[in-house]
Amino acid sequence: MIKKAVAIALALIAVGSQAGTITQSAALVLQTTEIHQLFTFNKFNAPGTLTGVDLLVNGEAISSVSFQNNAAQPQRFAFASNLNLFIDNAAAGFSNGFGLALFNYPSTITPLGLTDLGTVDKTDAVHFAGALAAFTGAGTTTFSCDSQVSNTQAGGGGNIIVSQSTTAGCGLTLKYTFDAPLPPAVPEPGSLALVGLALAGLGFAARRRAAK
Repeated sequence: MIKKAVAIALALIAVGSQAGTITQSAALVLQTTEIHQLFTFNKFNAPGTLTGVDLLVNGEAISSVSFQNNAAQPQRFAFASNLNLFIDNAAAGFSNGFGLALFNYPSTITPLGLTDLGTVDKTDAVHFAGALAAFTGAGTTTFSCDSQVSNTQAGGGGNIIVSQSTTAGCGLTLKYTFDAPLPPAVPEPGSLALVGLALAGLGFAARRRAAK
């Protein structure tokens, strides 16, 4: 009975754990495409157990397009352009990506003239999960963000000059979630009294056995 009381008392002041997060961010910077941007973050190397890796990628592309028709007649002309962003971390075996639709122009353009589609600013944000083991330990881990702009053209009789300029960039936020050990709790007076009572009982029982 006394041993059971001691066990209960110790359970009351046992060390537990709590959930925690560590977040690291790198700002988005626009550069002329094609881009190759690198982002270096610290690995998880804190007390506790890593339970999740979440990568938030913010992508942005700004693009302008115009068409010059050099023919003396209107031209049926279709134009589409997309930008793909590729997010890689070779050391972690991580590879993902997503796309941004820039232009989709199926129409007729005027003879001997300029058609200006203006400027678009496209953004998107996506979450990716990483393997825990690849982000645990000392040192750093590095992500790359690369772009690839594509465009397709149809019609125009070979007399259309397309001018396009594009900038793009990535912004990354890496978040670790983990279980961290709690510091030893300070026993409440009631818990201390229970432990004291149990220890006193054990001492009394020991003296009785010694007296026999």
